[in-house]
Amino acid sequence: MRLFKRIRQAARCALQGFRYGGCSTARISYPSYGEILTGKRILITGGSSGIGLAIAKKCVECGADVLITGRNKDKLDAAVNEIGKQHCFSLTWDISQTDLTDKKLDECESLLGGDITTLVNNAGVPPSRFWGDVDEEEWDKIYTINLKGLFFLTQALTGRWKKQMVSDEYRKVINISSQGGFVGATYPYRMVKWDIRGLTEGLGKALVKERIIVNGIAPGVVKTSMQEFSVRQGDNLYTHQNPMGRVILPGEIAELAVFLINDASNAIVGQTIVCDGGYTLK
Repeated sequence: MRLFKRIRQAARCALQGFRYGGCSTARISYPSYGEILTGKRILITGGSSGIGLAIAKKCVECGADVLITGRNKDKLDAAVNEIGKQHCFSLTWDISQTDLTDKKLDECESLLGGDITTLVNNAGVPPSRFWGDVDEEEWDKIYTINLKGLFFLTQALTGRWKKQMVSDEYRKVINISSQGGFVGATYPYRMVKWDIRGLTEGLGKALVKERIIVNGIAPGVVKTSMQEFSVRQGDNLYTHQNPMGRVILPGEIAELAVFLINDASNAIVGQTIVCDGGYTLK
């Protein structure tokens, strides 16, 4: 029976390799941390799918109360139903509308039942145009949503934290950057990722004395709807875009996020941790 199963798997992998150029799988054991994030109230922008949703799921699993934001209410509602309404909440919010930031933060605190303790800046839109074909509409869209919204939300929330701090607890900001922030950039999406990486380093140094710790995560090619080929390939994780030969799973990014949110990582300041299957080592 085992031999038959192996033959069938080999045949399937050969077919996948012919169709997509290769075949790759991953066996990953995700650890259980108990409720190490109990008492944390976490705001995750862009939390209705992909990396943001994976982080939200893991944080709730670890005992946190989580609020996810996004522009699509139906997707937000579906995500909350998937995670569980007891510890996950949602708020329809386009963070590029910076005139609404303070009002929306008030709503977040009301829904969470207290001050936000952690911000995960994950909201963003993918590129649609590249060097030689970039127009002002593409430039403005990427910079407004992926950087402007992140900057002013972080500025507003950390400003509140400075007024709210009455204990020795650290507050955390986790910026989701990209492997694109570590290689040459020729189009707005990657240029923004460089900016986010630089902002993470700058704020890490500037805010740590205020008991606010800022770090980042730079994912590589992750199996999400942003990488359409990875969805089409189903269980086949193959990609030629990194030395490991497979895409990164959203759950792997979530593991890093939980570690950075947890107080065990408090000595890590202003760093952007790369999780890209070795892409930036080329």
